[in-house]
Amino acid sequence: MTKRISVWLTLALIIFACAITFELTVVFGGAFSRYEPEVTLPAETTAVEEPEETREPTFEEKLIKTVTDKLDDVLSIYANYYVGDIDIDDVAEGAAEGAVAYIGDKYGNYHSAEEYESLMTTYSGEFAGIGVTITLNTDYYAVEILQVMNNSPALEAGLLPNDLIIEVEGESITSLGYETAINRIRGEVGTSVVLTVARGDDYSEIFDVTLTRRVVEQESVTCDFINTDGLFRPLAYIRILDFNQHSPEQFIDAMGTAIGEKSHGFVIDLRNNGGGTLNSVVEMLDALLPEGPIVRIQYKDGSEKVYESDENCFSEPIVVLVNGNTASAAELFVAALRDYGNAIVVGENTYGKGTVQTVIPLDDGSAVRVSTSMYLPPFSDNYEGVGISPDIEVSLADEYKNVNLFKLDYKNDAQLQAAMNLYK
Repeated sequence: MTKRISVWLTLALIIFACAITFELTVVFGGAFSRYEPEVTLPAETTAVEEPEETREPTFEEKLIKTVTDKLDDVLSIYANYYVGDIDIDDVAEGAAEGAVAYIGDKYGNYHSAEEYESLMTTYSGEFAGIGVTITLNTDYYAVEILQVMNNSPALEAGLLPNDLIIEVEGESITSLGYETAINRIRGEVGTSVVLTVARGDDYSEIFDVTLTRRVVEQESVTCDFINTDGLFRPLAYIRILDFNQHSPEQFIDAMGTAIGEKSHGFVIDLRNNGGGTLNSVVEMLDALLPEGPIVRIQYKDGSEKVYESDENCFSEPIVVLVNGNTASAAELFVAALRDYGNAIVVGENTYGKGTVQTVIPLDDGSAVRVSTSMYLPPFSDNYEGVGISPDIEVSLADEYKNVNLFKLDYKNDAQLQAAMNLYK
């Protein structure tokens, strides 16, 4: 039997879609109310009433009426004539997703309840798993470990960078496929997974290891020390992978460690950093910048909000590495440092994303991500679609452009070498 579609269910989603990971994002909760015109009741009188003056509909009212009228026609035809079965929830999801897609918001998106939950996990910087950063090793078609996180099941089990996971629960990665294998490695907190691991120069050492999954804090900031000829003290090499809830604490700890080691210089690597949350990048910049503005947020109505830094700051010069995948919050980080004259930028022109997205949850657990404002660095202009040009332009050699940066040796990294040379 054909199901009757609720047009008003679809309408509700369209209203929410119209009400308001590269990321510079504000997560927002709360109710939004649609404007409803005031209705004036006529007074009791025997006089002839004058016709009420016609009010021009608002843009919101025009948008909702036009879209819902069209949907009403289309859905009514399907409800009455379509010979197949109709899943009302699927149609509602599609209507919301389609509305966002056709509005033209370059960075906007509709997230199902499941996608929204995953997105919030990403922003929190915590996830359930074994605590590794991985990639696909195409030579062996295996899951290669790039990074083992602190306080993780993987670290406790003795897993190492460059190890290959070749089987999950006795099934090869080849038969499972990469994405399926990743999902098998992940799982619910408290459950166990058996991995078959290959290690060594020729990966001839093969062994099984059992790990119990738990919540792991993502290590989004790492700190290494590089010794180089001509310098008595090492350079601090700090890599920021993204900006999440735990990034500020990790970054401040990394800088503290680097200062404690009396590092000769500081290189901050933002290559392939696609951004993150506004609050995290502001907190990190506050630790580096002197008193003054950090970022200016400009809204649709012309109003502006300015985030300010206190007088506590980091006075040592910094070299920052960027490339074409450095975007959004990462670009703000670079631009703010350069606006204050605190950094030399090395690498390639950045992505060019100067808008802020607000993630607005809906009643059914889904959410809409909407571009709600533009952001400007402390003193320079917005660079949406333009990006940030480096002070020193350097590209990787062609043979290394497609190599994961985790696997790229320092000596073969022309951009890092250029940054290091500035301290000699």
